[in-house]
Amino acid sequence: MKHNFLSPNSLFSSIRSKFIAIFVILGVIPLIVVGFFAYKSASNALLLQTGEQLGNLADKTAQQIDTFFEVVEKDIDLLSNFPFIQLSFLQYEFGQRLDTARRLVEEYGEKNQYYKRIHLINLQGKSILTVTRNDKQQTINKNSKLFNTFDWFNVALEKDIFLSDIIMDDSFADSFLILAKKVYDFEDKTKPVGILAFEIKLSSFTLFVSSLKIGTQGYSFLLNDKGYLIYHPDQSLNLKNTFLKDGDAKLAILIKKMQSGERGFGDYLFKEEIKYMVFTPCRVKNWSVGITLQRSEFMADIIKLRQSMVTFSTMIIILIIFVSFLFIKSLTQPINQLITGARAIGAGDLDQTIRVESSDEFQGLGREFNNMAARLKTSMQEIVELKTFNDDIFRSVSSGIITVNRKGDLTSINRSAQKIFSFPKDLIDNNTLENIPPGIKNPLALLMLTLEKKARTQHQVIDFLNQQGDPVFIEINTSLLNDSEGKIIGAIADIRDITLRKRMEELMVRVDKLASLGELSAGIAHEIRNPLAGMKTSIQVLAKKLTEPSQHLLTEGVLSEINRLNKIVTDLLKFSGPSPTFPGPVDLKNVLKKTLNLLMGKIEKYNIKIIQKYDRSIPSAFLDREQIQQVFLNLLLNAVNAMSKGGTLTISIKMVLDQDRIKEKITQSFDPVFSLENEYMAVSFKDTGSGIKEENLSRIFNPFFTTDPNGTGLGLSIAHKLLEKNNSYIFIDSKEGKGCNVTLIIPVADESKDSLPETPLEG
Repeated sequence: MKHNFLSPNSLFSSIRSKFIAIFVILGVIPLIVVGFFAYKSASNALLLQTGEQLGNLADKTAQQIDTFFEVVEKDIDLLSNFPFIQLSFLQYEFGQRLDTARRLVEEYGEKNQYYKRIHLINLQGKSILTVTRNDKQQTINKNSKLFNTFDWFNVALEKDIFLSDIIMDDSFADSFLILAKKVYDFEDKTKPVGILAFEIKLSSFTLFVSSLKIGTQGYSFLLNDKGYLIYHPDQSLNLKNTFLKDGDAKLAILIKKMQSGERGFGDYLFKEEIKYMVFTPCRVKNWSVGITLQRSEFMADIIKLRQSMVTFSTMIIILIIFVSFLFIKSLTQPINQLITGARAIGAGDLDQTIRVESSDEFQGLGREFNNMAARLKTSMQEIVELKTFNDDIFRSVSSGIITVNRKGDLTSINRSAQKIFSFPKDLIDNNTLENIPPGIKNPLALLMLTLEKKARTQHQVIDFLNQQGDPVFIEINTSLLNDSEGKIIGAIADIRDITLRKRMEELMVRVDKLASLGELSAGIAHEIRNPLAGMKTSIQVLAKKLTEPSQHLLTEGVLSEINRLNKIVTDLLKFSGPSPTFPGPVDLKNVLKKTLNLLMGKIEKYNIKIIQKYDRSIPSAFLDREQIQQVFLNLLLNAVNAMSKGGTLTISIKMVLDQDRIKEKITQSFDPVFSLENEYMAVSFKDTGSGIKEENLSRIFNPFFTTDPNGTGLGLSIAHKLLEKNNSYIFIDSKEGKGCNVTLIIPVADESKDSLPETPLEG
């Protein structure tokens, strides 16, 4: 019967943890529970006491605001019943001066500091008298201000007395409330003759709120039933309701209760600080007075008590753990030694010797572990030596080797094959073979064919595009893979990269063809050019003697065709013998800019979009400036002509990261005095034009081969020859209907050398 004493799924996975758990359950948990309830009781008591005190203070403040408005209502009622006030409306109708009424209002204003302006307004909404605190001027007759468009005035006509909401002025300090009272006729107390209106300053009643000082960080505020702050210490929040965005959901609930006129309290989070708030409603207006303060401020003593309890509990826990460790050390130490030794043996350390310092059964168990490790070490050494020898052969062989099992699943791939196919090793280790490189699929298909037919494949040539988009040619030999008993366990493929050989063969054919055509073109061009010159001279002389317009038209046509033939002959001479190369440092971005300017008219005509993608730091190139401009001009003309109905031309310049791959394609054709060895950059022209047919890709560098009825077929031939003379290389990748991508590999100049300065480019 097996006993799993150290099961990782067990709640108490070791003897030490069991003893510690017992001490914690019996000693620490009761202490923590008692401390927690003591802390909660003290906290609730303090919170209740603070809430009552702040609630009383809020009630008193709300009562002061209510009392203020009651006093003001009594004042306006008293002033509206003065006979001089009642008679002033009749005096105004007869055009009499209102000196007595104005003096009465001014005297009242000097005794009461709460108003901003006092208005006497007739029933038509005209102000017959306005008195302000700072400028005791009255406005009457034609200069009277009209109030009949204000909502508060129309409501005041319906009610006997009316107190408006906050009326915004230029700033918060200038905002006010309107207290309006009907004024009745002196003789007929049922007949209204006008309105007496007080503009009450906000500061006159918000003073009760702003004067409250609660602790070091506490404050009070006044809120109306629409959620707008009538007063807040933060002046930016006054008469706004945007303060909710800095609070949590609890604050929104408390504000909603204040708007509905409830009395209550609660805590909330505002700007990442926990605060406590008490609020109570006002009776006169649907406002609420709120008092808030930092929770940590009035809970400071409770927090100190909590910290003391935590410190005391921590000390008790540390003491219990220390005692439990001492108590069970003698029992757990040999077990730990056995566990450590077994873990080391399982990890492959077979030289590990378990030493148990006890005289009981643990010591015998340790000896058996040591004997088992010695036997395992002998067997493992033999297996490791054989595996290492096989791995060394598999890793060091220059040919690529891949193996599959009987199901066709990839089981191994050596370093050479990984390099050929750009195959990450972790794809095999992680069993994620769904995204294998496309180039390896054909070799795997051949291995499957070998398994099905049980016959080897020899000298099979396959080509594919690598991750950089370059064609790669490989030669594959496959055979069955057998174990020691002759049983088929899979298949193996021997792979050789013959790309360099293929490219050299293509390059040799192209060079021989271009050399032969160059010699032939040079001879033909020289033989044709002299007769053309004579023909052109004769036609020009003949044209001077002709008088008919139709005759001149014929001679101009002949001269145009002679000029076209002369251009073809000139291109032939450039192809057969380009001008000498004078390499030096060249700013490619500047050359591209000037070349694009030459073609900008045609680019705009065809509605072609130009996208330029350049690396941040582009070094100078080492080549002939005039010749590289001619190459750029030929390539850009081809791209523009291929997009006569519009499209996108993307030009990019970037450093070549895989320099070893470039060395296989380019050989130094001149002494690189001022160029960096093995440093190249790539210039790419990618268009969205009609593209090149697959059968024409092998002929595009042949002289006179063109699909453009107006072209000579010498542009790419000359560009290829100029790039070859400048130690550069050209790639062309295209599919019919999907555009064309031309890439130039250009050497980088060594700017640390004292080279000649770059000459300005003409054009």
